[in-house]
Amino acid sequence: MQKSPSTPSKPGFGLQDALYVLFKHKWKILVCGATGLAAAAALFLHTKPVYKSEAKLLINYVLQRDALDDHEAQMEAGGRSGEQVVNTELEIMRSLDLSASVADAIGIERIFGPNGANRDEAAAVILAGLEFKPISKGSNVVYASYQSPDPALAVDVLGAVVKEYSKRHLEIHRSVGAFDTVQEQVNEVKGRLKRTEEELGKLRAESGIISVSDESLSLATQRDRIMQDLAATEAELASQKSRVEDLEKSLGGKDSAPRNTGEAEPAPLRPGNEELDEFTEISERLKLLQKEDFELTAKYKEGNPLVVRNRQEIQRLKQQRQAMIEKSPGLVAEAVAAGNEGNAVTLDPAAMLAQARIRLRELEAKHKVYTEHLASQEARFSKLSNVGLKIADLERRMQMEDEEYRLLESKLKKARVDLTLDPSRMAGIRVLQEPSPPQRVFGEMAKKIVLGLAASGFAIGIGLAFLIELVIDRRIKRPAEIETRMQLPLLLSIPYVRPKNRGALLISNEKAGDVAGEPGGSNLPAVRDSKGYHALPGKTDHFIHPYSEAIRDRIVFNFQINNMTHKPKMMAVTGLSAGAGTSTIAAGLAKAFSEINGAKVLLVDLNSAYPDDNPMFGNKPLHSLVGALQAAKNTRFKEGSQNLYLASAAARKTDSNSTAFGPMHLYELLPHFRASEFDYVIFDMPPMAQTSPTLAMAGLMDKVLLVVDGEDTSRDTLKWGYSELVKGRADVSCVFNKAKSHAPRWIGGDA
Repeated sequence: MQKSPSTPSKPGFGLQDALYVLFKHKWKILVCGATGLAAAAALFLHTKPVYKSEAKLLINYVLQRDALDDHEAQMEAGGRSGEQVVNTELEIMRSLDLSASVADAIGIERIFGPNGANRDEAAAVILAGLEFKPISKGSNVVYASYQSPDPALAVDVLGAVVKEYSKRHLEIHRSVGAFDTVQEQVNEVKGRLKRTEEELGKLRAESGIISVSDESLSLATQRDRIMQDLAATEAELASQKSRVEDLEKSLGGKDSAPRNTGEAEPAPLRPGNEELDEFTEISERLKLLQKEDFELTAKYKEGNPLVVRNRQEIQRLKQQRQAMIEKSPGLVAEAVAAGNEGNAVTLDPAAMLAQARIRLRELEAKHKVYTEHLASQEARFSKLSNVGLKIADLERRMQMEDEEYRLLESKLKKARVDLTLDPSRMAGIRVLQEPSPPQRVFGEMAKKIVLGLAASGFAIGIGLAFLIELVIDRRIKRPAEIETRMQLPLLLSIPYVRPKNRGALLISNEKAGDVAGEPGGSNLPAVRDSKGYHALPGKTDHFIHPYSEAIRDRIVFNFQINNMTHKPKMMAVTGLSAGAGTSTIAAGLAKAFSEINGAKVLLVDLNSAYPDDNPMFGNKPLHSLVGALQAAKNTRFKEGSQNLYLASAAARKTDSNSTAFGPMHLYELLPHFRASEFDYVIFDMPPMAQTSPTLAMAGLMDKVLLVVDGEDTSRDTLKWGYSELVKGRADVSCVFNKAKSHAPRWIGGDA
């Protein structure tokens, strides 16, 4: 047959489970918590109080300045960006060095008494009593406090802390300790600068060079002028040599000296004034072009168009002048005479040659002087190059030393200001609150111990509760655990009801006529007593009725959706331990099915060891299951008004032994069940065990209800029992019985 699907759930331990554990073991937790609170109260009452003084500091900004590396920065302390600045100041306040300075200022004997310890121990004691923290996150106001058994000492120590912190702040962020060092550096650099100045003055006096740059400029200007004059002289010298050669050629190689023969030589042809003027103009232009050629050559390279055109013009004028000389040889003499005297004087070629040679010697002497001057300038340049490097090096060194001296002077000035600065008047740090009068409080360690004891009681109680639930006690205590942890289908949960509140018996001893309305013996009796058999009563007020009816409705719905139409439909109720409530649930289920109009229900008791030992219903069931099946075949059985019948198939007492009802007996009776007129057959089976017949018979049932005892069923047992039933191909649903509510319904997670 098709089995009812299980409800998938997520296994694990969630918030509802934790809340359930807390509510279930609330008394353990409360008792442990009360014990912890009592211990904390006892300690609190026996703890000696201490005295606390408080102060507040405002850190606007921190001026970071070091006289040694010329670093200076102002860091704002407000807002989130200034948290690092405030944290740095807090570390300075919490330093052991600051506490040691406070110990020196206060006196070690005030902290430890006349037989006090050393300075380090005193600093450690002071540091242990100090507390520094920002007023709030991102604030630049620092809260400071100190605790001590001595009220006067608390105020004095905190005041010394504020004062020593200001000094320590200056030592770290300013150049207070660097004044002597900077002073030594200033004196050293000043001495080196003085020695460099003396060496530079001596070198200038010996070399006669005041300024290297001015001397270099002057020499360069003079050399350029000399070179220009030398070039012009060389050009004029070359021209004069050419003129002498021309005159010598014009005399035909004759002796240039004049002869005194007493005869008058013929006067040479004298050129006209126009021709002489043209010759003179050409000569002057040639001189200008030669001078320009010298200047162009100094500025431009060979092949420059300006140089080429100028030289072409010079060559053209030379050719023109040479042509005029060849045409009129007297032009040279006339031009010379005109140049010397300003008037045209008639000279013979010999005189002209003599004058030309005189001019040539003058030019040669002039060229020699210019050459000597140029060599002298080159010598001065060489000397300037050698001495100038030394002078430049000394000037550069003096400039660097002067800059270093000026820088150190500025650092020394800052260090002198920091040295004389009053720590109590720093602009960046202000005291908002001076150390307050001592207040009687309890120490932080005592508070922590008291709070720890108070919290430890609850922690132990909670830990014990979880230890019991998760480790020690493995029982299933809630219906939700069947679905969440075990992943098994849960049909219904039945709460725990005290015996005095369970109501009337399910099947009581009443007269047959009161219910059936027929003479006794016309129907198959359900129960009997010493006086005979009686019919079953109507609905009672037993607590199981609402739950048995709910189980009935769900089973009927399951039969319908699985299209189960055969008769009879056999159901079994079993448990995992004795006293799980299977008999009560089976009886209630049988009573609920009997209330269906026209349904015939047979309740078979397999749970009692002997028939006479089961007082479940206040009566004794029929002694024979076979007899009940035989009677159910009678035609009058269907017509009877009685719907619920009881039978026992348990072991019976005999003289020699007892025979238990087992799976083989059930196999033999299956045809009789199918031939009977019963609609439903409910078996009250024994608890499951390794040798229990329930495992073998469960597979023949249409529905098996596995009752889980909320007081005596472990998770491992349920897992084993369910898996064994599933192996026998049984359609199993769990019914959780005796469910106790330890927490509100929404926390328990149970429907």
